[in-house]
Amino acid sequence: MNIVKHTATNGSTTLTLTGDLDMATADLLDQHVTSTLTEARPAGLVIDVTNLHFCDSTGVHALIRARRQAHQHGTTFQVTNPKGITRRTFQITGVLEVLTARSGPRTVAGG
Repeated sequence: MNIVKHTATNGSTTLTLTGDLDMATADLLDQHVTSTLTEARPAGLVIDVTNLHFCDSTGVHALIRARRQAHQHGTTFQVTNPKGITRRTFQITGVLEVLTARSGPRTVAGG
């Protein structure tokens, strides 16, 4: 898998994924997300999966971890452009709406 980072003028960073997101490449996404959130501290993190050819359950978990980590850093999060088998995988696993809706960090009542 190849990951290209682009920072927009609005303070949002997009990570564009190309190839397969699976057991062999999920750690690479984890590393990019961690370094982006800790070094760049973007207002928003977008994961563009337009060119993602395949995503297995390990890849889905990596995207969920990315979402959680973004929220922990006070960063909005969204996965964009899922197509084909990737979109179907998100639908089957019930995460399509969770990952593709722009979401912000949660605030906990009383804390």
